[in-house]
Amino acid sequence: MSKKLMLYGANGYTSRLIINELIGQNIKPILAGRNKEKINSLADKHGFDSSIFSLDNPDNIDNILKNIDVIINAAGPYSLTAKSLIDSCIRTKTHYIDITGEIDVFVYAESKNEEATDAGIIICPGVGFDVIPTDCISFMLKDKLTDANELNICFFSENGKPSIGTAKTSIEGLSNGGRIRKDGKIEQVPLAHSVKEIDYGQGPKMAMSIPWGDVATAYYSTGIPNITVYTPRSESGINKIKKLRKWLFILKLKFVQNYIKNKMEKKIINGGDSDEQRAKSKMWVWAEVKNKKGKIESGYFQVANGYDVTGYGAMFFAKNIMKNKFAGGYYTPSLLLGSDILESLPGFSGIKFSDS
Repeated sequence: MSKKLMLYGANGYTSRLIINELIGQNIKPILAGRNKEKINSLADKHGFDSSIFSLDNPDNIDNILKNIDVIINAAGPYSLTAKSLIDSCIRTKTHYIDITGEIDVFVYAESKNEEATDAGIIICPGVGFDVIPTDCISFMLKDKLTDANELNICFFSENGKPSIGTAKTSIEGLSNGGRIRKDGKIEQVPLAHSVKEIDYGQGPKMAMSIPWGDVATAYYSTGIPNITVYTPRSESGINKIKKLRKWLFILKLKFVQNYIKNKMEKKIINGGDSDEQRAKSKMWVWAEVKNKKGKIESGYFQVANGYDVTGYGAMFFAKNIMKNKFAGGYYTPSLLLGSDILESLPGFSGIKFSDS
């Protein structure tokens, strides 16, 4: 392919998986980021070009991106990187994708729909485990129950652990409490605001609500006005979180965040699970939609470890954007490439649907 692809944040844990997927497709990205030593070493290892730049100078970003066709942003937390890159992509007519799961990033990206449309570029954040699988099943279930007005989503990692980047982003996210979508609006709620018993293929389990990207994206994909995302947690674990709610404001303090992040770096070896460890884990995904009459459609499935799904997803979307012509604008994964992309994800088990 003659088009130029850049991977920003190329020295991260997940970027290693993205690079491997790109190499498998004979795609040679330009590796970019702020850490000159690590980026150049990685580029030399693979025989790729490199570009070293920070995101604090818009003119400099524009000067670099003006020759790039597509950029994959893999530098989290995305609250610190997405806005600068999205804005520059609009000015330079560069397609933008990332692997975020942060609600505010999705909201910002969607707010740029008109500008992206005028620029003729794609803005499609969340092309990893966050939020391809959940976005696709949400879209499919809405198709089954077209008058659905409520969407509940749950996911769970079996045997997998977070990377250092994900862990750091989670610390920042927890300081903001929980969020749901109610009557079309995103609302701030306490963590574990809603508790629900869910059977996602392993028997009924308690689950609590969490602030997750689908609170934004599933609304854009389906138009369903009431959305809650859950993750399984024991009853005692949920009660502990409820007791800790009043102390979460402490996490807003920068020095507290930095202290916790530094402790995490010492615990998470090599940035995350090894290839062998990831191969032994998988993700469970469940979702249900309801209408005002009480009719329910639901489904669940499994995919490979979330980081493997993310590595594949970033490659798959970048490859399709470089290869095909799309109308400019903001997209969710299912709106850009269709919900059937779910079938191509690593470890996809097929969906078991049910209704009541």
